[in-house]
Amino acid sequence: MLSSFIRLYHITNYKLYSLYIFVTILTHMTTQNKELRIERFYVGGMACSFCASTIEKGLSKVNGVESARVFLESGEVIIKYDKSLVSLELLKKEIERLGYYVFDKTLDSSAVLKDSKRRALISWLLTIISFLLTLPMMINVYTLPYYIFYVNILIVTFSLFYIALPIHEGALNALKKGILNEHVLYGVAGISAYILGLIGILNPNLRTFLFISALLTSLHLTSGWMGAILRYKAEKALSKIVELRPPIAHLIDGRDVPITQLKKGDVVIVKPGEKIPLDGVVIDGESEVSEAIITGESEPVIKKVGDTVIGGSTNDNGYLTIRITNDYSTSYLTRILGLVNEAKQGKSRMMTFFDKVVDRIWVPFVLTISFLTFLGWLIVGHWVYGIINALLVMVIGYPCAIGFSYPSVDLSLYEKYINLGILIKNINILEKFSNIKAIILDKTGTLTYGLPIVKEFYGDIKALTYAASIERFSSHPIAKAIIQYSEKKGIRFLEVKNFREIIGKGVMGEIEGNKVFIGRREAANCDVNNEDINIVICVNGRLVGGFIIKDVLRSDAEEFVKEIRKLGINPIMLSGDKENIVKIIAESIGIKEFYGNLSPEDKVKIVKAIREKLNGNIMMIGDGINDGGALAFSDISVAMGNAVDISKNVADIILVGNNFSSLLLMLKKRNRLAKAPALNVIIALSYNAIGIPLAILGILSGPLAMLIMILSLISVFANARLSMIYA
Repeated sequence: MLSSFIRLYHITNYKLYSLYIFVTILTHMTTQNKELRIERFYVGGMACSFCASTIEKGLSKVNGVESARVFLESGEVIIKYDKSLVSLELLKKEIERLGYYVFDKTLDSSAVLKDSKRRALISWLLTIISFLLTLPMMINVYTLPYYIFYVNILIVTFSLFYIALPIHEGALNALKKGILNEHVLYGVAGISAYILGLIGILNPNLRTFLFISALLTSLHLTSGWMGAILRYKAEKALSKIVELRPPIAHLIDGRDVPITQLKKGDVVIVKPGEKIPLDGVVIDGESEVSEAIITGESEPVIKKVGDTVIGGSTNDNGYLTIRITNDYSTSYLTRILGLVNEAKQGKSRMMTFFDKVVDRIWVPFVLTISFLTFLGWLIVGHWVYGIINALLVMVIGYPCAIGFSYPSVDLSLYEKYINLGILIKNINILEKFSNIKAIILDKTGTLTYGLPIVKEFYGDIKALTYAASIERFSSHPIAKAIIQYSEKKGIRFLEVKNFREIIGKGVMGEIEGNKVFIGRREAANCDVNNEDINIVICVNGRLVGGFIIKDVLRSDAEEFVKEIRKLGINPIMLSGDKENIVKIIAESIGIKEFYGNLSPEDKVKIVKAIREKLNGNIMMIGDGINDGGALAFSDISVAMGNAVDISKNVADIILVGNNFSSLLLMLKKRNRLAKAPALNVIIALSYNAIGIPLAILGILSGPLAMLIMILSLISVFANARLSMIYA
């Protein structure tokens, strides 16, 4: 209370303070009665920034909608709205009125993909037929029977007004809301060309415009199909994070329930080999838990009473009774998924330059120039030419080549680098390659193979036989490594009695009357002089052999680090593994900056800090769930081919071949890679820059306008193929 009077005393302008109080009270009163909700819709038919802008602008005009954001990568529309003013059904209908598909997120999104594909393919089939019927008229080879023209009318009518009907509905609703987008430009151009084609009944020279209408329809539907493909693949990969968690959990009372129904405080039982359903704390039992895929910890971690466990990790051995500490919505994996979504959403807002130009300037510009063309010809007394030339301006101005300029380079570079073991998912990141200042590398599964192997064995054949005979009863990763090594040596197993697995220490049993122990040197009852040995073999309390078990470096890791240093790029290592292990790996391959014992949140913080410190872009290479957030917040994200799906989904690039050599090739050509997509956009725009003035002056005919459109597409794709050579 006293502090409030002190603050009041320091306010010298009483009127200003009174206004502040009034606004505060008014704001509180107006927001208190609001029933704000946030809803996530999955929407099909979105292909580019045009679509995002149309939906955002359209929804923002709805009474009760506070905000609307579209995320093209995942095909999501997130709306913050007042439930007391607008219903969920009304929001769905509003999106559909704009010409897009809204579907239940629990349903298979392949339905939207199939519908987009069906419409595009049918449209192309009709366009090809229309072209074949129009071609003789364009080249004046011979005259077709008169009824053929009416057949062409029926074909184009079906394509324009049935196959593309949702687009026209969206264009109409966009116009009602004062929005000019690519649907509007297509609708005006397509229908105008169709009407001119119909006038061909009176003037045969105008009949070719029917084919122009069909061609525009096919190009437009194809862009929607491409968008549906990208969204379908992204959603499928992202949704697979759910597979890391078991669908059901065993409650202590014997009931099995879906993990989505678990509440904080519930007690569950996890059997050996099962996955832990949700985050919790062990209240009974002891076991080794494998968290490698989640935290990056290369070896299983011993969990006993009082220790915390992470949902999705695997209980290797022993029974655990766990009290749930986080429900499904607040669990560790859900939070990681949230980190990924947060960063992905930020990335999806970063449209390329030509997207911004097309969205905000190009469509209004083309429509304005088209209208002025008609007006100019009308003033000089040639209104018929005015209509034709205005339409040709829209035909030439339709950004089909611009829209395909980036994807065509994407496909060409995809083809080139997939043969080299690299999958490029996001073509836009190529422009960032020229300014890479640092590459952040995860350890487990990225710089190393992520699997323990026997690096060296000390002892005789009998010691190895004893070890292999006992280890075959264990499911521990180290046991598997020893078995694999022994099988290569041709070892035959002996009979084992009284097998016992000591969690966190090793295994023991009796062979030929001898008591045998194989396990960690710290747990052994015998003296070990060799410090490199981390798994020992003791018989009757006497050391008879041992293994050096290591997570082996990838064969090309050291060379990769050496070469990127030559390119002026600083290598940095991040890992969830122990600091001493991280240090050994880092120093062995020449990495000077490294961090260990990191949680996923820690990795995100470090990535953000490095981005702020460096005057350039950073690349992150990882493979696990724990890398998802860091990958998403980096400028360029790279996932190993053996990475989990969540990391692959976030990644801009995937190293399918699990090696660094091809990525090194990309880095050496990074300046050319950055220029390739932009060059294609310039080529596409140049045809528009030449064709539009010709259309204004009346120099273009319908066939010539189509020729320019086709040439622009051919040039775009030809340059894309050339990019395979120089990039």
